[in-house]
Amino acid sequence: MDPESGVVFARTAEGAAIALGLLKCGRIWLCPVCSAKIRHGRAQEVTAAVTAWIRQGGRAYLVTFTARHAAAHRLADLMDAIQGTRKDDDAGIKRRPGAYQRLITGAAWAGDKRRKANPEGIRGRIGYIGMIRATEVTVGKANGWHPHIHAIVLVGGRTTGKGADRTITGTFAPNEASLTEWETHWRAVWTRHLGQVDPTFRPSDTCQIPDCTCQGKGHGVDFKALETEQDAEDLSEYIAKTQDGTDPANELARADMKSAGGGNMTPFEVLGRIGDLMGGVSDDEASGHGPLPWLLELWAEYEAGVSGRRAIEWTRHLRPLLGLDGDDTQEGDLDVLFGLEAAHAFRDGVQIQERAWHKLTGRALDLAVVEAVEGGELDADAVTDLAVSAGSIAGSVRRLTPEEVTDLYDGVLTKLAERREAAADRRREAAAETAPSD
Repeated sequence: MDPESGVVFARTAEGAAIALGLLKCGRIWLCPVCSAKIRHGRAQEVTAAVTAWIRQGGRAYLVTFTARHAAAHRLADLMDAIQGTRKDDDAGIKRRPGAYQRLITGAAWAGDKRRKANPEGIRGRIGYIGMIRATEVTVGKANGWHPHIHAIVLVGGRTTGKGADRTITGTFAPNEASLTEWETHWRAVWTRHLGQVDPTFRPSDTCQIPDCTCQGKGHGVDFKALETEQDAEDLSEYIAKTQDGTDPANELARADMKSAGGGNMTPFEVLGRIGDLMGGVSDDEASGHGPLPWLLELWAEYEAGVSGRRAIEWTRHLRPLLGLDGDDTQEGDLDVLFGLEAAHAFRDGVQIQERAWHKLTGRALDLAVVEAVEGGELDADAVTDLAVSAGSIAGSVRRLTPEEVTDLYDGVLTKLAERREAAADRRREAAAETAPSD
């Protein structure tokens, strides 16, 4: 990130070693390391927002959307059906809405002021202010890809203004008739659109399974109310703990920690088995299931299917409406990642000059550096010995106090922000130069 500062390995209050000053890929779909940290930060963000909304009198629902799927279905086709197609200017392809976008369009939902019978629509009757959507993917040999959406939907709000100027003026409890109308409408829209895209994607309208949680309403859309102060407190307790599948914010954001059931695997479980098998672990001892050629095909299809899509997305203008900063972009993910690192309480650390770091990694000694930093005592001499053995001088490694770690990393983040702002200015200038004149 900053050649002058090099790389800092800091030891946290818990004794863990974290690398500061190294750029991160920030790929929430593809990188197990970055995904875990980003989803951790995003889950905290979701929890804070929903907790605050419930405590001021609003209501929230965890709504899960699924499509019927089979081994013959391709992931990209399923993702297009639920999330919509991706725009490709080079190929002349326009974006086509998916079932998710269809939920929040149309006169029945948005209302029609020209018609006295429905001027405010379902949206107005339930006090909809927005939702936070997270898309999750699992895969199994029997039934193939299973992409599905978890959304926390915030309702019960009175607002004034439009777009970025909208503000909340109060909260209320939507009546049961309006909530039932909403649930019925979304189920109908979701199943109808999937059926139009591909009849085999259409979820069942009714369910015959005894004691099923859908209560006979079908498997396409599931609603779970979060409407009490206790719900808010339960959300507050979530701080990146082991996935148990019961916490709404956990369910929404922490796909990195899930282990899919029923013989299904998460993408990172697929990746883990690929790593085991390519590393020489036997089929029986490797995690997950399936032969290597099949797993490699799965991962390649997964990369293509999620490319260009957002894993977690907030309704436009919802963040400022709730008094929150940030955005859903990859740069926003990086801000979350770097912010989590900077939030640690550091015990000490070591600074490694840039050239020395390259020599260490060139000899695969970066793990040895981590091991020397972690634990009860930081062994700075061991890090120096490793650098010397890699061909660097002893002065290429410097021990740091907690204050020095914090100051050094703050400086790195400041320089990064300045570079990003300068790059944004250059992009704006380039766009202005190529824009057609009046």
